[in-house]
Amino acid sequence: MSISEKIGADIIVAMKAHEEHRVTTLRMVKSALRSKEIDKREPLTDAEQTQVLSTLLKQRRESVESFTKGGRPELAAKEQAEIEMIEAYMPQAASDDQIREVVQAAIAHMAASGGAKPGPRAWARR
Repeated sequence: MSISEKIGADIIVAMKAHEEHRVTTLRMVKSALRSKEIDKREPLTDAEQTQVLSTLLKQRRESVESFTKGGRPELAAKEQAEIEMIEAYMPQAASDDQIREVVQAAIAHMAASGGAKPGPRAWARR
């Protein structure tokens, strides 16, 4: 399920639960994705959808900073809530443990193959 499909499904759930702020935030995200899709004139890839979400998050973080400096904590809190909603649709970064496992597996593989640097012939055999 793509990000935009998940957002569409979550809008319906939020509407049924009468969560107005969540509905408006998700509609705003869906609108931004749709606008980018129209500009591109073809469906967005997952990477492009993630980029749109990153842009929206950056805008919200700047707004939180501005509202905090301007003495408007209620607006900063609203923007922070939107950040948390949007972040739920961002792909999760790999944890340190996952990265460590991949690196250790690569080291073990290199040690098992004699530690030699693979040459063109080694890649051709794969």
